[in-house]
Amino acid sequence: MEIMTRCFSPSALRFVSSKAPLRTARLAFAALAGLLLAPTADAYSLSGKSWPAGSEIVMQMGLGNSLLPLSDGNTNWNVAAAPALDMWNAKSERMKLRPVMNASSVASSGDRINSAVFSTTFNGQSFGRNVLAVTVYYMQGNSLIEMDVFFNKAVVWDSYRGPLKFPAGGGMALADIQRVFLHEVGHGIGINHFEGTKAVMNAMISDLDVLANDDIAGVQALYGAPAPTPPPATPPPATPPPTATPAPSAPPTGNPGQLANISTRMRVGLDDDVLIGGFIITGSEPKRLILRAMGPSLSAAGIGGALEDPILELYDGAGNPVRQNDDWQDSDQAGDIAASGVAPASPRESAIVVTLQPGSYTAVVRGWEFTEGVGLVEAYVLDSGSAQLVNISTRGRIGVGEEALIGGLIVTGGSGKHVIIRALGPSIGNVAGTLADPTIEVRDGAGNLIGENNNWADGQRNEVQASGVPPSHPLESAVVVTLAPGNYTAVVRGVNDGTGVGLVEVFDLTK
Repeated sequence: MEIMTRCFSPSALRFVSSKAPLRTARLAFAALAGLLLAPTADAYSLSGKSWPAGSEIVMQMGLGNSLLPLSDGNTNWNVAAAPALDMWNAKSERMKLRPVMNASSVASSGDRINSAVFSTTFNGQSFGRNVLAVTVYYMQGNSLIEMDVFFNKAVVWDSYRGPLKFPAGGGMALADIQRVFLHEVGHGIGINHFEGTKAVMNAMISDLDVLANDDIAGVQALYGAPAPTPPPATPPPATPPPTATPAPSAPPTGNPGQLANISTRMRVGLDDDVLIGGFIITGSEPKRLILRAMGPSLSAAGIGGALEDPILELYDGAGNPVRQNDDWQDSDQAGDIAASGVAPASPRESAIVVTLQPGSYTAVVRGWEFTEGVGLVEAYVLDSGSAQLVNISTRGRIGVGEEALIGGLIVTGGSGKHVIIRALGPSIGNVAGTLADPTIEVRDGAGNLIGENNNWADGQRNEVQASGVPPSHPLESAVVVTLAPGNYTAVVRGVNDGTGVGLVEVFDLTK
């Protein structure tokens, strides 16, 4: 087994790991031996080592919590850094990275456990002056078998997107943990430094905080390009489609005893971590709705790390695109959206007005150009016909603090709704990094707790089973409740600040 450690020093380029020196005007990443190549049509450089095809590289994220909130609103270093893995995953076919959040393991040389940790040393060695991070990787032949990323504990770290930030009085740029991790993981999967073009894998860090074309070309030279992502299919009736949830603005009036104005707020990531909301329309008549994807206006409401530019896509039950929008004021529906009375507050937010036949539908919210952040998807009922929204759900990555899944709904009319609200994680299929142990709270419009559960069989076992849709895993949660007309919120978190992909669902049990 070979061990490769690359370092950078101003006077010598040698070894094979990555140290990232911090300089007064900008940050510098570690350089690799002999990698200052002249730019070519394919301006990337490979180490000659790679993970075997089909590898799932499990990263033990052991960075812990921040003492103070970070610039992007995060309070957990693992949550702040992990989206870097999603960026590489989105561009690779034969290799995937999966985080294990809040791991307790300590990085150890040659144990075949991939780790990301803060440390005062790496493998017993000193970081040296102004070094941000070191990636050490291990090989057998040309196959990579382990990588450990050590973040220098002596550095002042933060997490933010966009241009590099500098202290008010000048000096060294603030070290953005996600940007540094994105670079270091690139080394760990077999990409060297290259020069001549602006890219994450350049030796010098810049304002760039997402993968550039040359970074993408490098990872795809090693692991292939993923097939185009088909539109998400609506889940089968046994586990209804993902969905949306309510907003604070006043709802248009719906029919007696209807679920209306549904919304969900949560972190919008990449790949499997985009916000996927679904709903079913029942009855014999079409239903007129407005769907909204919100981000910038959440910042005005005091939500940290909001999605800067959300894109909204709507698909029918067969996965066919119905309509999409980016920036509602640029849409040919701008007049209809404004006339609805619930137009988004920011021009960078998105909206769609549609009249839908009964059936299943899925709304997907993504960030423009692979950006991430806290977003909100909403559906408002705009008519008073007999068709109803039922069996609504939302799937996405659940974090801690403001990145919990916060779903809401409004019951309109003169009668209540008998519902079951489920929080799923372990039973979600074909998705990496699901939430291991979800817990749920249901609150009314005044914030009063009206139901909570952790592990459905330990709560309303009989009522949940009688609903006909009990969760399939004992660690999943459910609440059965009759909701009078009004506003309600369901909050899904992971037990002990666990994170991962989760699903919240509302089934209408009213006969």
